Amino acid sequence: MTGSSTEPRLVAVTGVMAGEIFSLNTAEVTFGRDAANDICVPDAALSRRHCVFSRQERGWIVHDLESSNGTFVNGIQVNSTRPLAEGDRITAGGSVFLFVATATAARPHGVDLVEAEEVAPTSRLAVDDTAYLKRAPAGAQASRVEHGLRALLTISTAINALRREEELHEELLRLLHEFVPAAGIAIVLTRRDGELEVVQAGSAAGEDVQVSRPVVKRVLQTREGILTQDMTASRSFRLDGALPPEARSLLCVPLAIRDSAAGAIYIVAAERAAFDDDHLQLVTAVARIAATALENVRHATALQRETERLQADLQLDHNLVGDSEPMRRVYERLGRVARAETTALITGETGTGKELAARAIHLNSGRARRPFVAINCAALAETLLETELFGHERGAFTGAVTQKKGELEVADGGTLFLDEIGELALPLQGKLLRVLQQREFERVGGTRPIKVDIRLVSATNRSLADEAHAGRFREDLYFRLNVVTIDMPPLRERRTDIPALANYFLNRFAPKAGRRVIGLSREALNCLKEYDWPGNVRELENAIERAVVLGSTEEILPEDLPESIVEAAVAPSASEHHGYHAAVRETKKRVIVDAFRTAGNSYTEAARLLGVHPNYLHRLIRTLGLKPVLSGKS
Repeated sequence: MTGSSTEPRLVAVTGVMAGEIFSLNTAEVTFGRDAANDICVPDAALSRRHCVFSRQERGWIVHDLESSNGTFVNGIQVNSTRPLAEGDRITAGGSVFLFVATATAARPHGVDLVEAEEVAPTSRLAVDDTAYLKRAPAGAQASRVEHGLRALLTISTAINALRREEELHEELLRLLHEFVPAAGIAIVLTRRDGELEVVQAGSAAGEDVQVSRPVVKRVLQTREGILTQDMTASRSFRLDGALPPEARSLLCVPLAIRDSAAGAIYIVAAERAAFDDDHLQLVTAVARIAATALENVRHATALQRETERLQADLQLDHNLVGDSEPMRRVYERLGRVARAETTALITGETGTGKELAARAIHLNSGRARRPFVAINCAALAETLLETELFGHERGAFTGAVTQKKGELEVADGGTLFLDEIGELALPLQGKLLRVLQQREFERVGGTRPIKVDIRLVSATNRSLADEAHAGRFREDLYFRLNVVTIDMPPLRERRTDIPALANYFLNRFAPKAGRRVIGLSREALNCLKEYDWPGNVRELENAIERAVVLGSTEEILPEDLPESIVEAAVAPSASEHHGYHAAVRETKKRVIVDAFRTAGNSYTEAARLLGVHPNYLHRLIRTLGLKPVLSGKS
């Protein structure tokens, strides 16, 4: 269906009718796959009567006839009707049509003349309109397009096999020289700061290619490739000092993907009219493929770097045990912190392995060959802790018969670990703050400042923020310590690590006890998994050591474990699976309930009747789950 170029037309851009032009020469034009339509397109994705184009007083509209797959204008689905404007893209089934309402000069495959102010014979091409990424048109130009498609296939195969960005630039330059009659070609990329950088360039004569940055910036801003056959004839391409005098023809296309442009391909030739519109089509198609290949290479490089970084984080030198998700996060954070020189604060409940984490930071840092000194701030009185930290001069106090170096001096060049730092007295907090700020201190009884180079790692099972708010901890010291925080998860939040930890302790304690232990029984392991571990890994360590010492078989059995662990693990609903232990549990519950009834619900009197300490009775009631029962009796 063809007609005069003065009538509105639908130009088939892609699909089974690509290259065909349909004139809208009646007031209503039907469209669909049925042969009875004015425009018949043999596409199974279309409905028999898909849509209709109608001329109205204000212009043309498209009306969707409740088609199965819908009609779209510029990517937006037409619910009923939609007015059409010059250049609208209409998608129906597998085809895209361009709506042309005014008469224009015929140009091959989407290439349009630039604005009227351009004096030189100059063309432009949008990055999505290159014919080489669409179905080849029929007719006299088919052979030229087939030649271009073969070139495109060669280039695509070559550059998509590369894995390094530098290799991609080099190969792209070589192949473009093979298929385009160029005197010089340059690959220009946009840096992160927005500036342009020529990353690869070469000419037939082996000389450098000078690039006009204003031309490249224009191409990147408009996302349109441009072709001029005589730069000297147009003010837009007037030589700006960046172009060699012998360059006459210019072809520049953006390396565009989605909504961004990574750079441009810049090609010059000494002869006038060295390039034509088919060269513009081909290089634009090459640029689209090259931009995708460039993005893939960069993405693969970034993934490789991230993989290497994560592997480095996981390959820590440490004595921590566990492969649960919470511990993997700890290992990753330890790896990052170890490489830095910053102060670190390790938080977590008692027994979670805070000192082991501190040692891991030291062992994986640049200070690994220097001393690691650990002090428990809760284990020493204030005066003893001061001399332990700072040392003292001879005669500083009664009994100071010799000079003594403090742990700060011993740790010089290495790492100082202060455990339970929340117990540090306020006067010592001030002195420690000075060490962190000025990297110097004075011994007790001394007047000479001593320089020291240490990395401080501290740990606490308290909330230092709450302590600072309550005035028990200096806020300025808290901010100094809390540069990076590592939170050690409690054992109840990483129960999958319990078997590995238990076997680790078994292998450590069995040789010391002179016993052969092959492992834990299934029942004993279930007890360990179901217990809440208020003492965390340290409590598990003590439980395994006790079981090794008291056990008499090659396997650790439930009766070898502390009673509190077994009692907590034996639920009433599981009585049939834990005969002996379940019976003991039920007997204990009956005895305690009877004692409370006799004592008139008094904890103290019930403990006296049972012959146990009231604190132990409280723990038994909590472990056996009797609190709701006893509360109901009161």
